[in-house]
Amino acid sequence: MAGSVFYFEGDDYFEALERDLAAAENSIDVELYYFASDRTGVRFADLLIRKAAQGVRVRLIYDAIGCRGTSEEFLLRLDHAGIDVKAFHPLLSLGAHLTRRTHRKCFVVDARTAFLGGFNLADDYSAAVSERHAWRDTGVRLTAPELIADLQRLFEDSWNEVRRRPRELLRRRPRPGAWEHAMIVPNYGWQKKSLIRQEYLSAIVHAREKIWITNPYFVPDRGLRRALRRAAARGVDVRVLTAGESDVPLARWAGEASYVKLLKAGVRLFEYTERVLHAKSAVADGRWYTVGTANIDHMSFFRNHEVNLFGSEPACADILEAQFLKDLEGSREILWPEWRKRGWLRKLREKFFFWLRVWL
Repeated sequence: MAGSVFYFEGDDYFEALERDLAAAENSIDVELYYFASDRTGVRFADLLIRKAAQGVRVRLIYDAIGCRGTSEEFLLRLDHAGIDVKAFHPLLSLGAHLTRRTHRKCFVVDARTAFLGGFNLADDYSAAVSERHAWRDTGVRLTAPELIADLQRLFEDSWNEVRRRPRELLRRRPRPGAWEHAMIVPNYGWQKKSLIRQEYLSAIVHAREKIWITNPYFVPDRGLRRALRRAAARGVDVRVLTAGESDVPLARWAGEASYVKLLKAGVRLFEYTERVLHAKSAVADGRWYTVGTANIDHMSFFRNHEVNLFGSEPACADILEAQFLKDLEGSREILWPEWRKRGWLRKLREKFFFWLRVWL
């Protein structure tokens, strides 16, 4: 979409984000899964504290589970500096709250610019700090007023602890085929309905030439697996790039349980091997695309609060396609003749963790 800028490396994303935050005059709203108390985290904490001292209203929502490794002193420093700080579903909460997290990574600045994607504020994403071990991720900077307004509404819902019903959001959305550029699609942790999953499923079902998916925690449900197989059967170029080196190996093992039928159907599977892959994006037919926070798994689709940008514009799809092809250069393809030879212990591991997939 005009005005959208994509980032594929943490230092580029952080530089653009830092520039916009430093220019803020009225408000900064941040919703993060992980705000680390490391070098990168301190860098942005110092900036937010300076902006609060200048009279800018700064609000921060952080996930209590995601930030379990963040020092308490770090968070108290933000609070004492005049920043409004809220923990999403604190650890003392009981029951379902422990497995329903905010997995969003969003920034809204002065209602003029916004950022979303897979980047948390942590050294893991910075080559300046982590060098060649920096994670590969994808984010986007937005300037379209309607998209920023939607992200602002999502933040207000999180701040006020409002969980929208699916029908409320569906009423706001344009009719299928009526939108031409982009829209913000959230999940609120609904048990049986995921708007993000519906958008993915629709793209797969309607793809005619190709659909290329990048997702580090690829544990598709039965409906998505069936749609991917059917797309490949009708001649669509279906490729999935997932993590070879993963920060959550249990999710990787659960995802491997779906490889046999996908490979037999003609779906091409790749594992990124250069470093940790954390990007969540997809493109289809040279036009449709998505970038966001949602993984293709049960937690993202049906438990967590997530948000994705979905669009239909060739210029944006071209950028994401080029990055997909670049990522393939650092990947290895999983081929059926080799995969079928894996040992019985590996097969048992797949089945065991696939059975636990709703908790990963």
